[in-house]
Amino acid sequence: MIKGLIVFLLIFVAVSYGKGSDLKLFDKIVFVVNGQPVLKSEVELAMQWFGIRDKKEAAKKLIDQILVAQAAEKSGIRVSPKEVEDAILRIAKANRLHSVKEFKEKLEEQNLSFTEFKDFIKRELLIQRYIQVHLRRVLFGGIKEGKEVRLRTVRIIFLSTKDKDFRKKYQLLKEKLNKKNFSEMAKEHSDDPVTSEKGGLLGDVRKGDLIKKLDIPIWEKKVGEIFEVPVENGVYFVYIVSEKKKIINEKLTGEEISKRLKKEYEIQLNKLREKAIIEYLDKSYM
Repeated sequence: MIKGLIVFLLIFVAVSYGKGSDLKLFDKIVFVVNGQPVLKSEVELAMQWFGIRDKKEAAKKLIDQILVAQAAEKSGIRVSPKEVEDAILRIAKANRLHSVKEFKEKLEEQNLSFTEFKDFIKRELLIQRYIQVHLRRVLFGGIKEGKEVRLRTVRIIFLSTKDKDFRKKYQLLKEKLNKKNFSEMAKEHSDDPVTSEKGGLLGDVRKGDLIKKLDIPIWEKKVGEIFEVPVENGVYFVYIVSEKKKIINEKLTGEEISKRLKKEYEIQLNKLREKAIIEYLDKSYM
């Protein structure tokens, strides 16, 4: 984020656009990432944020950002509108502005979309939380040293309503899913690439780690139960495998933790890239 803030300081002195009407006239969808359309103006925003002049390179970084943000949301990670607004306020103050309103006006003066910028920042926050919550949990259990916590091991299957076979897969799971075949069903049918290859294993979660729609029933239901959680873009099948208490005593330096997180992040990102469906409407961005 700090690097992003420094780069963004250059926007107001280094960027020159045409009139707002011209921007809207020439804006277009240039590629689609797992069903999510991306506009030319979003790539241009990414070029400024990442400090990249080559639109192809910026497009690749933007695609990576979208893929990880999508994975974060599928893993149950959330970022509230208030958190996005607070982050934008910090950026505004770094640019010597006093409010989000002033910052929005400054963006509009530069023919930059405030809505697109909010989406961009939301994805950046999702990535940070994905690393700090999901990847930390994968590597270290997500637990502070010496603190005893109650954990539940959870497996999930996510079915996306965007999948043309959604109804067929949903009906199959509704009729056939059980404790014994949950792992195999997840590998075969889950639309979450991060957990599917692990048999739907989300890992050990603490109360409050996930979005409320998942967190509340996971801690209300009994160990061994399988249940559904409908969400806006699909449905989760959740299996509470077990419960335990755990204390982490591993002592690592900040540098060691950063290295492990960076390595795990690259591993997960490569997996997301391999399974991503990217459709280029404008081949010049390939």
